[in-house]
Amino acid sequence: MSVFRPLLASALVLLGGCASEGVTSDGNFPTLTFPVQTDYMAAFRRAGEFVRVCHTDVVYAYGVNYLSNQSYDERTATGTVTVFKRGEPAKLLEVIKVRPDGPMNTARYATAIVTVIGSQPWDQREMEAARQSMQSATPACRQGPGGDAAPTLERRAPELQGEQIPDGA
Repeated sequence: MSVFRPLLASALVLLGGCASEGVTSDGNFPTLTFPVQTDYMAAFRRAGEFVRVCHTDVVYAYGVNYLSNQSYDERTATGTVTVFKRGEPAKLLEVIKVRPDGPMNTARYATAIVTVIGSQPWDQREMEAARQSMQSATPACRQGPGGDAAPTLERRAPELQGEQIPDGA
């Protein structure tokens, strides 16, 4: 029985990867590339702060809950922030990559690349909000139509009307 557990786990991982419908590097998704007038580590922190304030620390109606992952590749000096819906970690809704605008040891500024899935609220307005947030160092969440696709009740998690948000949402 113990021999089959690693095989079963491997099969589930492979199947989970095949079920991904979110942002991928080989897909054709809306992308915005822009300069950030600060060093790349500060820009990476700004990207994480934008995602936290505008997505992960927000209580949405209907039990919708977003999570994020942050990773940093020291070899290429590239920081990555990804956003996904709780319970659907394989479907990336937004990917923000931050890297130096030149050689790592001499770069004074950063370049950010924001890629979204392309449907409301993950569209052009979301990319513009990320750009504004990272360039100004002040989180500015998405405005306009589509922002009410999952209406916010308040800007602090983890409770929804006094009850815990269900994990399966």
